[in-house]
Amino acid sequence: MPVHLSASGKLLAGEIRPVSGSSGVTSQDPGRLTVFAADGHERLGELEIGRSPLTIASSPDGALGYVSCVVDSVVDVVDLGSLRLLSRVEPAKAGEVGAHGPAYIPRAG
Repeated sequence: MPVHLSASGKLLAGEIRPVSGSSGVTSQDPGRLTVFAADGHERLGELEIGRSPLTIASSPDGALGYVSCVVDSVVDVVDLGSLRLLSRVEPAKAGEVGAHGPAYIPRAG
């Protein structure tokens, strides 16, 4: 569902993975982040992320990706070189809505 083009020329695509049961969609499997080369559309790899990826951002140098996953209320931090999950930020959930729209704010100094 969400897509993002990093400064390093990688196209990041988030995938929501619903689980269907006899009464329709009953739950979600973990989401998936798939990374493509923007210039030739070659699939570079993928990794499992939190449920229901909503927005994707990246660091100014394109080294890190940030994926907000609304159902799990997490922001997954991904190394875009190795396609490894580096950390998971778990902001407090206020009400029913989980993590939304990450913003990259560089550290001073």
